[in-house]
Amino acid sequence: MKSKAILLFLFLSMLIGTAKACEITLGVESQTKESYNTGDEIIIKVEVVFSHRACPVAIKDTKFTFDGAKFLGATEWKEVKAGSYTRKVKLKVEQDGKQEIKLTAKRTCEKDGGFASIKLKKQN
Repeated sequence: MKSKAILLFLFLSMLIGTAKACEITLGVESQTKESYNTGDEIIIKVEVVFSHRACPVAIKDTKFTFDGAKFLGATEWKEVKAGSYTRKVKLKVEQDGKQEIKLTAKRTCEKDGGFASIKLKKQN
């Protein structure tokens, strides 16, 4: 009986140790299109949910990269409930010959951080 309890404890410890630090979701907030034209402005909603209580990395340290679109601005991070944050990012489609727009959000910490990207078709 004692050995089963120890095995259960070890198993649960491994699960907790391998859990990701946060979940990142990206989605088009403005009207979704099949493809976007040069000059179109797109609003992307970013959601970050911490899966542990105290993250050593501040929410403002979430890094974004943009490809095929120009960054126009973003709202401040808003904590919608404990450990759950949202913000909106505004992009403008660039004329650069690329076939898609890509926005990537990344968090790096000792607990695996988090990563998400969204790709949208672009009409040239």
